[in-house]
Amino acid sequence: MKQKKNIILCSVILFSIIIAVIIAVLINKSFNKSGYVYRKPNPKECEHPDGIDLSHHNVAYDWNKVDAKFVYIRATMGKRIIDTRYNTHRKAAKKRHIPIGVYHFLEANTTADVQFRLYSSVVKPTDIQLRPMLDVEESEYWNAPKGFTDDDAHRLIRRWCDLCKKKYGIAPIIYITEKLYKRYKMNHGFSDCIWWVANYNNIVGYENKCCIPFTLHQYSNKKNVEGFYGYVDCNRFRKGKSVVDLYMNVKQ
Repeated sequence: MKQKKNIILCSVILFSIIIAVIIAVLINKSFNKSGYVYRKPNPKECEHPDGIDLSHHNVAYDWNKVDAKFVYIRATMGKRIIDTRYNTHRKAAKKRHIPIGVYHFLEANTTADVQFRLYSSVVKPTDIQLRPMLDVEESEYWNAPKGFTDDDAHRLIRRWCDLCKKKYGIAPIIYITEKLYKRYKMNHGFSDCIWWVANYNNIVGYENKCCIPFTLHQYSNKKNVEGFYGYVDCNRFRKGKSVVDLYMNVKQ
């Protein structure tokens, strides 16, 4: 009987160890995949982009080491989410005198009016030097309701832009992929906006091949930037463009 109890106890302990190892491996794999490992990067391996964009995922270890011509910070998402690191990032960038822009992550399941109301309640005109930015991604957070069409997406984006123009005096930058730009027919009805394209394929001469007349190109989301733990989204200007083109008072 005692021997049987020992066998059971050993089996339970062994099973617990196996489960613990599996969980540890999965957590480590997840951290490595996202790049948000709390380890300072090797400065020699760091990227030096024109600008960076940040959300709650990004954690700085030394803003004094951050070398960027601009920073865009996520403020809001959908109808109710306020980014937990918005004010932390904004205050740090302001202290470093880095021009600040602020963006909203668009969702399809709520009206533009509701989403813009959240954004404008968080982002004061005095908080930013650069145009607002609207992040359009058909990710797991897009949450399109049943029957939502590409034309509905076009109208949703246009409405947010109109509200932005009324509140801040200028239409936003729109962050989008070529696929969605084509799908939502964004080449019509957005002449007052400027474009920020996401493409990580490292295509030679990309600006001449891209269907979007972009000002900014997010060329990677898996690079280290000195001053931050883990990966940071990296962006570069199209040839002939600069941070001047992003300022609130620059009309297109």
